[in-house]
Amino acid sequence: MKKINILILFCLLTASSFAQTTNTPTNKYRLGFKVSPNVSWLTSDNSNMTVGDKSLQFGYGLNFDIFFAENYAIGTGLNINNTGGKYSYFAQYTGDDVNAQGVAISNMKQVGLISRDLRLQYLQIPLTFKMKTSEIGYITYWGQFGLGLNMNLKALSTDNIDYLVYQDKSTLDWVASNRQSTSESMQDIKNEVKIFSSNLIFAAGIEYNLSGNTSLLAGLTFQNGFTNALNGTGVVKDQSKNAPVFNGGASNAPKTFQLSGVPNYIELNIGILF
Repeated sequence: MKKINILILFCLLTASSFAQTTNTPTNKYRLGFKVSPNVSWLTSDNSNMTVGDKSLQFGYGLNFDIFFAENYAIGTGLNINNTGGKYSYFAQYTGDDVNAQGVAISNMKQVGLISRDLRLQYLQIPLTFKMKTSEIGYITYWGQFGLGLNMNLKALSTDNIDYLVYQDKSTLDWVASNRQSTSESMQDIKNEVKIFSSNLIFAAGIEYNLSGNTSLLAGLTFQNGFTNALNGTGVVKDQSKNAPVFNGGASNAPKTFQLSGVPNYIELNIGILF
C-alpha cells in the first residue's frame, strides 16, 4: 500500500508541475470508448507453484482524459478487464477414495495435483499521467503510465485433479490413491481470489483525427500486476522428488504454504475519442 500511495502522489505532483509551467487552459476533456483483446498470463515467485501457458482474453472500457495543459492530461475511466492464467500445485482435499484392493473408502484426507485454468474479471479504475504530441498530419502520438485499481467481479476455473495419496485413518500413513482423476469446468472460486488488487500501467499509441475532436484510437497497453491476487493454501512440494511434503509427528499432516499469483497482460486498444 505504501508503494501505491507513493506512485499516486508522484502522478499528482508531476501533473501539478506541468500545469504550473504552461498557459494552456485547463478545462478540456475527452471521452472515449474502447475494446481491448489481450494476451494474459500468471506469474508466481513461489517455487511450490508451476505456472503454465498464456491465455487469450477480452475487455472493454470508457476512457476519460482531463487535460491540464495542451499536451498533458490525467487519464482515468472505467474498464472491464478479463484476464487469467494457468498454474498447478499440490492441494489437500477430504473425500472418498479407493484402496489398493479397489474397495471404496469414505471421508479420507487426500492430497492431489491440481492443474487450474483461471478466468478473472475485474472492474478497473485507472489513474494515469498521459502525454501526447501536437497533431502531425492527422496523427497524434501519445504515451501514458500510472496505476490501475481493481475490484474482482468474477473468478471461474476449470480444474483437473490427479489424486495422489490418502491418509490411512488407523496408521496415519499416506497411501497411494487409486481414485480416478476428476475434472470440473467453470466453477465459481471467488473465495480463492482477493477482492482488491492493483496493476502498473504502461501504454502508448496513436490517435487519427476524423473530424473536429473525433479521433480513432489505437494502442498497446502492458498491465503489470502489482499485488498478489490469490487466496488459499497449497501443499509444499519436495523439489527433488516432485512430491508433496508432510510434517510427520502425531498428525502427519501436509505441510502448507500460501498461494501467490500475479496476473499480467498485454492488450490491444481500439476505440474512438470525442
